[in-house]
Amino acid sequence: MKKQLLLLAITMATTALSAQTILWDGEDETITSRNEYGGWWDRGNPMVVDNPETDGINTSAKCLKFTMTGNNFGEKHVALPFRDWITPDLQGNRRFSLMIKKAANDNVKIEISDPTNGADGYWEKTAAWYGSEGKWQKVVFDFSTNTNMNDFPGVISIEAQTGNVSEPQDVYIDNIVIEPMPTIDGTPLKDIADGSLTGSVKVTGSLMKGDCQNANGDWFRVDYDDFALLKDKLSAEVTELDMRGVILKDAYWDQILDKCPSITIRLDDETITSISQLDRIVNTEHQTYYTLTGARIDKPLTKGVYILRTDYSGAKKVVVK
Repeated sequence: MKKQLLLLAITMATTALSAQTILWDGEDETITSRNEYGGWWDRGNPMVVDNPETDGINTSAKCLKFTMTGNNFGEKHVALPFRDWITPDLQGNRRFSLMIKKAANDNVKIEISDPTNGADGYWEKTAAWYGSEGKWQKVVFDFSTNTNMNDFPGVISIEAQTGNVSEPQDVYIDNIVIEPMPTIDGTPLKDIADGSLTGSVKVTGSLMKGDCQNANGDWFRVDYDDFALLKDKLSAEVTELDMRGVILKDAYWDQILDKCPSITIRLDDETITSISQLDRIVNTEHQTYYTLTGARIDKPLTKGVYILRTDYSGAKKVVVK
């Protein structure tokens, strides 16, 4: 019964929050019959614990802790077989993110593998840099250059450090999600003709900028910039960019404002009309609450479980006592 309720909550959050698919939210230990570790294979002694740092960008009550014990891959990773309880459909999306907190700065690598639709197996690998020195960080992995993936992966393995481990280290993981690609009226942004958008434009999905490494064989750098892509699709006559509900990790509006000097950018609780406003906007974390039925509210006023969406950590469940 708990499993069914969790999947219902995830489905509703996915529908309400720009189709962001939550693979694991850190709060529940009953999503599998495989073991008692919340669906995680027993590598690194994984267990769900209280979040050790709730005053930063990750305010979740719970998270996963595991321990790296050595330098072999098997001693530095955990694996979640979500094929056992949910069959995600990427629908062409190729970007994952997670929250991670650990002592050492290093590359974090994830491997997506073992498809659930009967296709041939694959092991697609992408690495991204963790540099927050013991603080929570949202790390984004772009698989757009990993050509063997299909839309129905079954297992995610997280290697918390690709460099050497000098002594046992605890690692904390939270909020593993599939980030939805940016779209305009249901059309992927990448498929829209350059300079063709005019008037008021409504964007859905997630907008992000960064880089990671394709880690299949010889590593090579992968750059992604949804803001530059969006700028290319806009004409100079665009008057409004409606970004309410869009998932942001960071924000880069300067190129868009330069190209469209009369534009108004509407966020969940801010409006940007000039570059001079950017300094106070970029590093602000916007929080929006939803009920489990998908209704947006200003803030929780009664006890219960809610969905909290923030620019940095995406969507997660919170409990108000």
